[in-house]
Amino acid sequence: MHAVILPATPLLVPGTVPGLRTDPLADVRQAVSAVLARLTAGDRVPLVLAHGPALRRGRLRPSLAGSGINDRWLPDDARRRWALGLPAAGTGASVALLALADVLGARAADVEVLEVPTSSGALEAGALEALRAADCLVVAGGGAPGGLETAPDALTDGVRVALRAAGADGWSAAAQEFEQVHDHLPARYRVTTLS
Repeated sequence: MHAVILPATPLLVPGTVPGLRTDPLADVRQAVSAVLARLTAGDRVPLVLAHGPALRRGRLRPSLAGSGINDRWLPDDARRRWALGLPAAGTGASVALLALADVLGARAADVEVLEVPTSSGALEAGALEALRAADCLVVAGGGAPGGLETAPDALTDGVRVALRAAGADGWSAAAQEFEQVHDHLPARYRVTTLS
């Protein structure tokens, strides 16, 4: 397996929907954890790929503040795991980091993030090097905030360019679909593996 594309919705993070009686994405979270465990087996270290306002790469701490969710709602062990002095990742990358924390434990704090702009411009040499050197990728799905593509598994043009640069054109995709009946959720969520 080369990559996992997960729906980078804050609802994937436990504890971020305290007003709902049942956890609407428990089955999606369970599937994400299972495929991330397979992806990172044998001490493979993933690179998180997500869209962001600008190109940046490095260790970032998760934060859902950009989605209006105060960091105090993050799981306690996740808040302690990352150094507070690290810059905050965007929402998509943060959801991916927090999903990895469930699988990797303390090692998740060492995972690097590559955030790429939503447009499809060329990637700089450092970003290309990071993509090609990565053991595997965890890709944050979801369209750009305020964009036309809002499906949970939508990819921005920038993320598509980065995946192509990593060699994804030659990979095969398999998706698990999870239908939803909640009034305020998309009709379905997908968790896609690329092998």
